Amino acid sequence: MLLNYHEFGKGRPIIILHGLFGSARNWQGIARSLADNHRVITPDLRNHGQSFHEDSMSYIDMADDVIALCDHLDLNDCLLMGHSMGGKVAMTIALTHPEQFSALIIADIAPFDYEHSFHDLVEAMLNMDLKNLKHRTEAEAELAKVTNDINTIQFILQNLIRVGGRFCWRVNLDTIYANLTSLSQFPKNLNSRSCHMPSLFLGGSESSYIRSIHNASIYKHFPAAEITMIEGSGHWLHAEKPKEFLSEVKNFINFV
Repeated sequence: MLLNYHEFGKGRPIIILHGLFGSARNWQGIARSLADNHRVITPDLRNHGQSFHEDSMSYIDMADDVIALCDHLDLNDCLLMGHSMGGKVAMTIALTHPEQFSALIIADIAPFDYEHSFHDLVEAMLNMDLKNLKHRTEAEAELAKVTNDINTIQFILQNLIRVGGRFCWRVNLDTIYANLTSLSQFPKNLNSRSCHMPSLFLGGSESSYIRSIHNASIYKHFPAAEITMIEGSGHWLHAEKPKEFLSEVKNFINFV
């Protein structure tokens, strides 16, 4: 099966991969800003957006989905960008199919096993009584019981949609919940692999996902990596600081 995707512009292709609970539409603004000189493809990863649902959600499987899309679109000299979970998918692709891509841009994630997870949040989503849910504010109140981060709550609620007059989750929650631990980690079978393509790692200064403790793992897998922090930004740096994010991305791709 082929991933659902959106396409913008013409020129040297860029694939942009969203994070957990995200979708292609989260990247429309960035995609349109890059579309003047690039053919930008933003897919929905499996179990997200309008793409297919599967029980498996390994990084290898998600990487294979993207490779299949690239083959379908006959992409050459392609740039690869990913945020958070999508960044780990992008790194997996670069380490397993380096010959198909020319540069890598990773937004606020490292090839690292993180300890934190979304277990409490996803459990709250699974336990929500959607059949009797009347208003989105009720769902917001339920999620607020497990997190006081309103930005995270609003981001999650983008996945709450109405079908046939009832609310439902667009993402495949059961599979996501079953794979949360593995999604927080980096594939063990890639531990010995490295990729020397030009790579830019962009972190948010207010985020914990790229810190100095992660540098060793970044350089181990991507020896040519540049690591740059965007001041004043949290984890969703492309949404919080879009001008700064785009400036760093454009400066990088102009030289690769």
